[in-house]
Amino acid sequence: MTNQYPQPSLNISGVIIAGFRIYRDHFKQYFTMALVGCLWLIVPVYGWAKFLATLGAIARLAFFEVSERPEAPSDAKRYTNKRQWSFFGQLLLVGLILIGIVIGFSMILGAAIFIFMKLNFDSFWLSWLIFLLAVFGFIILYLGFIWISARLYICDVILALEDQTNAKKSVRKSWEITEESEFQIMGILIVAFLATLPFPIATRFILLISRLLINSLVTAEVAVWLNLLVVSAVLISMGALTLPFFKSIKAVIYYDLINQHNQDEQNLVTDNSKILEI
Repeated sequence: MTNQYPQPSLNISGVIIAGFRIYRDHFKQYFTMALVGCLWLIVPVYGWAKFLATLGAIARLAFFEVSERPEAPSDAKRYTNKRQWSFFGQLLLVGLILIGIVIGFSMILGAAIFIFMKLNFDSFWLSWLIFLLAVFGFIILYLGFIWISARLYICDVILALEDQTNAKKSVRKSWEITEESEFQIMGILIVAFLATLPFPIATRFILLISRLLINSLVTAEVAVWLNLLVVSAVLISMGALTLPFFKSIKAVIYYDLINQHNQDEQNLVTDNSKILEI
């Protein structure tokens, strides 16, 4: 049977198109799930874990769509809800990794600037050296941050799909399986971000217009609460619109990656018992 969502192996346009088709074909289902998940963000900690589990369920559903083994949404949610604290722990772990890298690099950059300041340079040239070093350091940090994010990008999909895994193992597997594919993933992320750029622009425009209207129609005290309500509603709605698209893309990327690995071993992706066993 021909795959309904065909895409060349980690081809940027192919992955984006396949992800969009999955998102389009299941828009109502994914949007509703994402909307409920975003509403859970209102509840501290527990709600955050439920939010992550809901997004994991969307990624799981998208993966089984692209692999032509559709799963019931209730089954996907039941599976990922069991791991909601693993998703939360995974988020903390990835956050600590990224923060640690930023702090470490900042310390190195700060030490380099300190050394330059101790050298006997003319103040004019010293200022330029520090400026260039800071700009160069920012560019390296930014690119490095994107590169590492690409290596860890599919860890939540792995946690949503594989049985014998946990937060730490899924992060490690994401790092391993994305080796030599990080630049393709970076390209996919950049294109996906550009494709969804109208949404944050529209969000800013809507919030600006609503703030002007509210501030001109009600008192300052009431306007504060109304603006907060509108901001929350708009951000939740935009999140529910865009997050399923990115989760669908993640699912397609993971499908491609394990297909590549299984092709190397002359196995089909549907023979992967770790993934298909529920």
